Amino acid sequence: MAATPGPAVRDAAADICRRAWTGCPGCADERGCESCASGRTCETHWRFLLAAEGRRLFLQCPGCWHRWWHDTGFGVGGRKPEHDDLPDFPPPGRMAA
Repeated sequence: MAATPGPAVRDAAADICRRAWTGCPGCADERGCESCASGRTCETHWRFLLAAEGRRLFLQCPGCWHRWWHDTGFGVGGRKPEHDDLPDFPPPGRMAA
């Protein structure tokens, strides 16, 4: 997924209670982690879950502050291609889902 340009700061929507576990395309800090490699949740390599739209998650890495849309692939198949277009960023002033 394409990176979202912006300042390297914690997003205002970031909440430690809303997390996801997936690799960061910015810093790949999960490489070499046994828990991450086995698909288990890890106390170190989680991401802030900023928003969710269907099967897509908008995430931020707490290590490098990189933000990106992640397609989970859940529900793949039988969808029109235009339904899978990723927005650049949640619209200004909109609260994260």
